[in-house]
Amino acid sequence: MSASKIFIITPAYNEAKYIGRFLDKLKIVAPNIIVVDDGSTDKTKSIVDARGVICLSHMVNLGKGSALKTGCEYAFKKMDADAVIIMDGDDQHEVDDLKSFIKVLKSGAEIVLGVRRLDAKMPLMRVLGNKSMSILINLLFGHYLADIPSGFKAMTRRAYRELKWHSSGYEVETEIAVRIAKSKLVYVEIPISTI
Repeated sequence: MSASKIFIITPAYNEAKYIGRFLDKLKIVAPNIIVVDDGSTDKTKSIVDARGVICLSHMVNLGKGSALKTGCEYAFKKMDADAVIIMDGDDQHEVDDLKSFIKVLKSGAEIVLGVRRLDAKMPLMRVLGNKSMSILINLLFGHYLADIPSGFKAMTRRAYRELKWHSSGYEVETEIAVRIAKSKLVYVEIPISTI
């Protein structure tokens, strides 16, 4: 798998405050970036356009799951991508972590899941909710996925075809986790920075 065939997909809804700073850092390490502006009412689209990044736009807000699907479909069908790496557009992911994702994809993993350290930076209720969902998925499907709500993940073309989700909103993260747990796809969890 060539790094030139790996695309970054970033869903964005009213991210004018963060998207410019995020893209400035991302462009240094990743040439293939697709932002899906999910019906933003602020200047998100113009900020993305000003940076020369591919920007796909929904006329209205359809939700994170729909934005991810739009970006993945475009990358795989129009750009002939081998894999995609999904990163949120609110600058909460460290772009240096991309190297680890690419390395693991090149080693043969079909899915790479970023796992944040659950420490004092994360509110207690979020930690408890996250762990509860991981335990439930483990009980139901026999796979413990450590950080289900993490928006930093990667998948190959084959994995995307098998995981293709129906959720349109934020519940997409849980649906993807369930589909991974039920599949026979090879996945690897890697630590990511918490910002």
